[in-house]
Amino acid sequence: MDFLTRIQKRFSWQLAALSLCLLLVPLIINSCSTTTYDTPITSQTSATATLIEPETLKSWIDNGFVNGKGLDRVVILDVTSQATYSAGHIPGAQYANSADINQSRQEGPAVDINMNADGPHMDTFIQKYGIDKNTTIVFTTGGTPGASTVLSATRAYWIFRYWGFPKERLKLLDGVNFSYAATYPGEFTTVASPAPVPSTYSVRNNASLRTDLRASLLDMINVAENRVPNAVPIDMRTAATAGSYAGIRGSTGGVFNPGSDFTAFEGRITGAKAMDYTTLFDSTNNYRFKSPDVLASMFNGVGIDGTKHTHSY
Repeated sequence: MDFLTRIQKRFSWQLAALSLCLLLVPLIINSCSTTTYDTPITSQTSATATLIEPETLKSWIDNGFVNGKGLDRVVILDVTSQATYSAGHIPGAQYANSADINQSRQEGPAVDINMNADGPHMDTFIQKYGIDKNTTIVFTTGGTPGASTVLSATRAYWIFRYWGFPKERLKLLDGVNFSYAATYPGEFTTVASPAPVPSTYSVRNNASLRTDLRASLLDMINVAENRVPNAVPIDMRTAATAGSYAGIRGSTGGVFNPGSDFTAFEGRITGAKAMDYTTLFDSTNNYRFKSPDVLASMFNGVGIDGTKHTHSY
């Protein structure tokens, strides 16, 4: 639920990161080639840098970090369909089925689909890919170019954050497979990456569960009833004049049986502002996120600033 707030915070972090870089140049010069327990190379992209470019990922592949061992180990999770993965993927990427980290669970009055995975499901998932406390995880995805495709990777990133994985160990390939293919044409492979040695790591080993990143049904009811100070609900489904936000009947599928179910009442949470999620990405630049200044202007336009609690849905 904190997707927009995370991106917003990135703006102030960039200025801070630039200042720190100027102060730490001597240290970087002396330590950039040294891997230690506290400063593995793969986390030196910056503790606050979530997005990485294809060039960074390519360097990790070339240096043997991807599916390697030790403090610099990197796992690329290609969150897509088996068919898309088999058709071509980044060398070394592991196929990750999004269904493995989503669950159908009861939330309030009924069972819902695409809920967060519980602890046992997460443990099974991370152990399958050999993920442990020293692993840097890169999320990507592929398929038909479009903003909706990118969501598979961003949601996986968010679920790992929710389960307490440190931000410096979680990276999102900006523009996902689209940007990598454009930067390194002809480098995709159809050969499945060897399965990693399973780990025994558990989300219980993480410092804490980030419950502040997820809003329950009751939380959203409280927002709708104006019981949460400085709350800004953001409807990311469509533009203000379209779909459920505008109350157009038949816009929202049901949850009981997607083949025939329907939503009886269309509309939006009281006080919600519309921000179509597809507008966050640059379709002319391989669906990378738009620049920080453009995104900041968009967020300010719907009332998001440093004083508000953003609830996106």
